[in-house]
Amino acid sequence: MKKTKIAAIGLACMTLLFACNNGNSENTTVATIDGTEITESQFVDTLKDRYGEATLEELIQRTILKQEANSVDIAQEEIDEELNNFKTQFGVDDDEALIELLSTQFNIQVDSIDAFTDEYIVPQIVLKKLAAEGVEVTEEEKKSYYEENKEQFGEQVEASHILVEDETTANEILEKIKAGEDFAELAKEHSIDTGSATKGGSLGFFSKGQMVPEFEEAAFNLEVGKVSDPVKSQHGFHIIKVTDRKETYEDFKADIEEQLIQQKSKSQDQVMSELFDRANVDIKDSRFSNIVDKGETKTQSGSASDTEAPADSEKE
Repeated sequence: MKKTKIAAIGLACMTLLFACNNGNSENTTVATIDGTEITESQFVDTLKDRYGEATLEELIQRTILKQEANSVDIAQEEIDEELNNFKTQFGVDDDEALIELLSTQFNIQVDSIDAFTDEYIVPQIVLKKLAAEGVEVTEEEKKSYYEENKEQFGEQVEASHILVEDETTANEILEKIKAGEDFAELAKEHSIDTGSATKGGSLGFFSKGQMVPEFEEAAFNLEVGKVSDPVKSQHGFHIIKVTDRKETYEDFKADIEEQLIQQKSKSQDQVMSELFDRANVDIKDSRFSNIVDKGETKTQSGSASDTEAPADSEKE
């Protein structure tokens, strides 16, 4: 589910549609064909006819959720987590890169990461919290789920790697790591695994059977915080750093709780429909009256827990 990307595309559509309405554009010409003019008002009307309902619906959702944010407690840690998930989804690792990506790929113009957070991240958190409102998960439920689904909770490691073509280069990079240079920065600079290089070499958590055998053996035998010697595989030479490990119920407990909360939560469509029904929505343009008539809205996207990180090229 690439819901985050879908939502960003929706944002781009909103930006295009409503940016065209700035100022008096009635007689502005956007194109001519053999002397026949296409005015901006014609252009905007066509956009409204084709995309207007979905765009207005999204704006209504966003406004309702921003209003609801006034009565929902949101910690800064939650905002940071949601924002980091969004960055991971798009393979960027800082605010400036994310703002640049939104501008260049989706035509979404925001002045700062705070503005983007207010318009997008906060509504997502509000929707997620309202869906899970009143949901409780007991310790007994978590342990029972763990026992019934042990095949899901085998040993996992979290690792990063730097992949290069030859052993000489790998050894040169390893010496730099031993000298104190930052692993993530070296991965960005040298790794030929483009899927992980932009994330500082991070591959996230993985289980046995997901990586090529040579890589798996080295990673699962490393202690947390340690860096391997160059490991040869069919892809080249890897320098591997293990950053975390999960082995026991306690290690998976938070993940299990999140899964059970998701199972018990209302659907986001249901939450949005309830909020929409309570809101005083007055559609002035008759073309879009169906938004109110149907009495529900589609959710603007999934929450952070609904997003998936891009697949890593080293996984089999």
